[in-house]
Amino acid sequence: MKKFKNFITISIFTLFYLALISHAALAANIVIDKEAGPVAPGFFHAPNYANDAACIQAALDKSKSGDTITIRKGDYYITKGVYQKDKNLNIIGEGKVTLHIQTSDKEYNDIYFGGSQIISGTLNTDAKKGSSKIVLTDASKVRKNDLIKIWKNVPWCPLNYPDNYPDQMTGEVYAVKSVSGNVVTLNQPLLRDYKLYETVKVETYRPVQIHIKNIRLEDTDSTTVHHGLAMQYCMDSSVTNSWFNNCGFGAICLYSCFNVSVNNNEIYNSLRPNSGYGVNAASGTAFVNIDHNHIENCRHAVTGNSAELKSLNRDVFITDNTLIGANITGSNVVDAHADTINFVVTGNKIYPQITSETLYYCTFLEYRSPQELPFYFAFADGTQQSTFSDNDVFGGYGGIFARGAVSNGVHVYENNTFNDMLGNMYEGGNGTDNTLIIRNNIQNSGTRGIIFPFYGGFKNIIINKNTFRNLSHQGVYQKFLINGVNLDISKNTFENLGLEGVYIDGNSLKNGAVKIQNNMLINVNTSNSSSGITVKSVKNPNISGNKIVEKPTVPAAAFLGSPNSGKVSLKVQFYDRSTGLPTSWKWTFGDGTTSTQKNPIHKYSEAGKYTVSLTVKNAKGSSTVTKKDYITVAGSLKAPVAAFSASPTSGNIPLKVTFTDKSTGSPTSWKWNFGDGKTSTSKNPAYTYTKAGKYTVSLTVKNAAGTNTKTIKDYITVKTAPVKPVASFSASPTSGNAPLKIQFTDKSSNSPTSWKWTFGDGKTSTSKNPAYTYSKAGKYTVSLTVKNAAGSSTKTIKNYIVVNELKIPVASFSAKPTSGKAPLNVQFTDKSSNNPTSWKWSFGDGTYSTSKNPAHKYSKAGKYTVSLTVKNAKGSNTKIMSGYIVVSK
Repeated sequence: MKKFKNFITISIFTLFYLALISHAALAANIVIDKEAGPVAPGFFHAPNYANDAACIQAALDKSKSGDTITIRKGDYYITKGVYQKDKNLNIIGEGKVTLHIQTSDKEYNDIYFGGSQIISGTLNTDAKKGSSKIVLTDASKVRKNDLIKIWKNVPWCPLNYPDNYPDQMTGEVYAVKSVSGNVVTLNQPLLRDYKLYETVKVETYRPVQIHIKNIRLEDTDSTTVHHGLAMQYCMDSSVTNSWFNNCGFGAICLYSCFNVSVNNNEIYNSLRPNSGYGVNAASGTAFVNIDHNHIENCRHAVTGNSAELKSLNRDVFITDNTLIGANITGSNVVDAHADTINFVVTGNKIYPQITSETLYYCTFLEYRSPQELPFYFAFADGTQQSTFSDNDVFGGYGGIFARGAVSNGVHVYENNTFNDMLGNMYEGGNGTDNTLIIRNNIQNSGTRGIIFPFYGGFKNIIINKNTFRNLSHQGVYQKFLINGVNLDISKNTFENLGLEGVYIDGNSLKNGAVKIQNNMLINVNTSNSSSGITVKSVKNPNISGNKIVEKPTVPAAAFLGSPNSGKVSLKVQFYDRSTGLPTSWKWTFGDGTTSTQKNPIHKYSEAGKYTVSLTVKNAKGSSTVTKKDYITVAGSLKAPVAAFSASPTSGNIPLKVTFTDKSTGSPTSWKWNFGDGKTSTSKNPAYTYTKAGKYTVSLTVKNAAGTNTKTIKDYITVKTAPVKPVASFSASPTSGNAPLKIQFTDKSSNSPTSWKWTFGDGKTSTSKNPAYTYSKAGKYTVSLTVKNAAGSSTKTIKNYIVVNELKIPVASFSAKPTSGKAPLNVQFTDKSSNNPTSWKWSFGDGTYSTSKNPAHKYSKAGKYTVSLTVKNAKGSNTKIMSGYIVVSK
């Protein structure tokens, strides 16, 4: 609780700091969208799906520390990992923003944000556990709010398990509060003593603040090698309201981070073997809030995996989440892993995967001797402190496995409810000087409540005020040596148990170490003990105040079978789920055979539908349940025949295609090859093609009888996606007198397929290059709207066309030369104003012309009077010049 209070203090400080910067942080400095065309400063357009990753990377590279990057709604295809270091950034999705990951297997991080290592130094003096100060040989580059990791060359966990790597270093991360000379004051007290001879190095990191909100990230397959979002050396950061799917290696990984909030996210389908997590607090990450998330079908919903040597991960708070286990064995919802301190799991709803009546147990396999058992939660190896409280657990096999292996550890499991469980609520492993408290829990079904099957154990064990009901074996079972004192089992209720309420074989436990007091035992099997309590090899146990009660209870039959359909030679595991402690069972399998086992396995050798019944009995009575046509067995197994369809089979980039398996012969595995180097093992995958081309698709299907492949050549046709047009145009002329005829020319880019012109006088045209006549004077604003399949664009030019009003022309002219010897050639030039449309010349020698600028030849000497009459629609005018041309002999 002290750690929790410290964390609250840090969180309050962080919220205050974030409030101070929130006004600046909300400013959208950079916008990424799916638009095309010219871009304004701070905008990055990503219309071409093949370049989405490059566009986002460019925006990140252009950003400054403290910027907010808004990604607007759309589908973005990430073909190359996106990275950014050493910048405080806010990444916000606006609308439905989905990043489709299509990177190569050589890239492990889809999206990466991180700080940097500044220096690597050493301690100058020993440092004591509990102190908040260390002295470095050189702290000149260390500053407030840096992160420091101190490495020791001794293992954290003293027990030499194979997965603890005792020859490796261990390290832990602290935040810097202040620096004075070479003295560094930390925000938290030291976890261990750090002596010079065993302290290898002290690394200093310059962290960044990263806030990610409302982003959807989807990879191609649940077993890919990719991390979805990786954050390293991040401090006071958050991931909120986001969605992750098919990030095979893991959805959110925090490497050496400090004070991070992961809340209100949805995470699905991370199933890569030996990893596959929803959230991983790794490499010394400390103070993490993981709350109000929905995490489903991940090999580990939350883990503390030590990705970097054996750094100590600590103070991880997993609260108010919905955690749904994976549909594979060997999984669990919380794995505190080897080197962890203070994992707190509280207020969560926890479920297994359930399909029809087939159970996929949410399990955990911790490799240990002498057996392997599946569990929901593993606080294992070096977990020094763990709290599991106020959780509701539904179904599955095992509850908690804890192997406290570090001195002075404290583990508290309280106020939890376990429903419909098949195995044990709690299993305790080896430990040294640890305190275990299990109190106020309710277990409604299962095999045992609490079991200690291994040598070694906890020092102090308190089992208090729990309720254990409907168990096939004991409520508390301890078979081997517990190196403990104060094994206190008191005020518990044991009801409807197949064996004793308590079985203790202390194997020379210390004198007076065991107290079993004031427990209530109702309908427990007392064949081995009249009190329902068996204690062996224990010196002077204190057994007092316990009460045994027998209540008449008729059993109520119930069962499950898995699987309940399949091919001939189908093996079905039947599970008795009856209540009321039956003492005998009779199964009728519907094929003429029966069994009296409690949980039999039965093989169906012929096709058909089978009705199954179970009759259970005890001294109080019997009960029967029958399920009609419960088991369906198909004919003999043959090799499958591959067949498939796809929709659509053609379209523009990006083309999302849904493939549907139509194979016959009941295949059990599928491998698709999409023709671009990518594959999938899903039955009916959806895949997005991001490059133009023709793709040959193949499907290979398998079952126990054989394999078959179907290939369709050039099945998928992907075309280059149209780009939204950008409107542009010109006109000639752009000014003149009415009536003015204009030729408009479309100059738009990106191949528009339709045009709409608005000429500014109420008239329009849908021609590409229209000619139009303006009949009235005025200034006209012209616009052009162009469209194609990708969208539309409009260009408007205000007062683009200027049309002047027509007036009566005023005649005027000149001539050259005006005198000379006959024969004299004269060039006449019209200089009339107001746009005449016709001309009539009189040359004074009885000849005429209607040309605008005529040439005339005078053959005789004399003086000639010249006149010009000009006309337009408004009227006419005449200019006369007497004796204008003089011709001599």
